[in-house]
Amino acid sequence: MLPEEARLRVDALATANHVSAAWVMRHAILKFLDEHEGQRELPLRLPATRRGQSS
Repeated sequence: MLPEEARLRVDALATANHVSAAWVMRHAILKFLDEHEGQRELPLRLPATRRGQSS
């Protein structure tokens, strides 16, 4: 689940680039995994302004 604001941003990116929202999310996940490959600890904590806003 994504916060509504995040979902709207994903949808806007998908529409602007003529791809599906799922494509945008897959791309983001794969980029995150590539950037953090081999790390034991990941920056998984959300900034304080975004905590508690997930659906």
